Amino acid sequence: MKRGTRVLISLACGVLAAACAFLYASDVRAEAERAHEETLARYGGDTVSVCVATREIEPGETLMEGDVSLEEWVSSMLPRDAETSVRDVAGKTATSHIPEGAVICSAYFKRDADALDVPSGMVAVSVPADEEHAVGGAILPGDRVDVYVSKDGIADRLCDAQVIDTSAHMAGTEGTDITWVTLALEPERVAEVLAATARGSISLTLPGSGLEVQDGGDVQ
Repeated sequence: MKRGTRVLISLACGVLAAACAFLYASDVRAEAERAHEETLARYGGDTVSVCVATREIEPGETLMEGDVSLEEWVSSMLPRDAETSVRDVAGKTATSHIPEGAVICSAYFKRDADALDVPSGMVAVSVPADEEHAVGGAILPGDRVDVYVSKDGIADRLCDAQVIDTSAHMAGTEGTDITWVTLALEPERVAEVLAATARGSISLTLPGSGLEVQDGGDVQ
């Protein structure tokens, strides 16, 4: 077979394949449109553009604009709080699994009432505490405290930290004695604080306003 003939046959096959692909895509679109029309006829109502997940999204993931697309859905079949703006969804952190193709709504971002609100960039660490070593149990979530470790009569200041929870402030435990405190620590301080709890007792202090305490315990 001559080279020119082979080229013509190859071109013809390519055109035929492209035509088949186009016809298949047209059939798929037509089928989708028919299904959409059947849904409208069955359930009635108008359609609205809503945010839909373009992939599986796991708890803890922050949604990007590429993770969301706008699709037309029958309004009567949508959850009441369906998201309609990609910009509003982008940047939110999922608290539950979002399946691919699911309509995105506020339920996927709800936090448990007992969930810890850990500041961005910090790590939550719980340390044992009692009233004697935690300002008489007066420490509250949101307080800034200084963390000391005591051993053999010597106290060393480790760092400062934010209190994000205590055993005395959990739901249903109000009025009980304090037994532990959860602190928000800088990542580089976590190992140090955990090691300190193993070699001595942890004490938490509440510095007064205007006081600046340096590492080592000196007050400025």
